Amino acid sequence: MPPDGYTTVTISDSVATKLTQIMASHDHSNYAEAVEYAADTTLLQEDEITVQELIQLLAKRIDEIDETNLP
Repeated sequence: MPPDGYTTVTISDSVATKLTQIMASHDHSNYAEAVEYAADTTLLQEDEITVQELIQLLAKRIDEIDETNLP
């Protein structure tokens, strides 16, 4: 069970791998920072979006990243 104020999500192994690579390339120390950064960036581009829609959108965008372009 997550701490108060946090929610857990399940992501695929490939999304986790890509998220780890993105963390390294953007100097984030953990998944939470990387997801928060991605969420903030995405919310600036969207009108209104639910948390579930945001998670699905982030997972889709991460899946679309070509791993050969990541460090």
